[in-house]
Amino acid sequence: MREKTTASRRGPRAGTAVVWSAGLREMLDISEPTLWRWRRAGKIPPPDVRIGDREGWRPETIERLLSGTEVA
Repeated sequence: MREKTTASRRGPRAGTAVVWSAGLREMLDISEPTLWRWRRAGKIPPPDVRIGDREGWRPETIERLLSGTEVA
């Protein structure tokens, strides 16, 4: 009997792109402690997605942050 495939095993659905913290740090060229400090200071918005201990942001959120229109 074939095992039923769950959504988590199929991979991400269309429109569900996420920039994880490592990707955000790379985009901003900052370290992990700096990301933590900036989040605490309100320079970076709260994550849009939390899965376990991973946090991520939607690309639209990052675009607004980089363009200066995002108010954290």
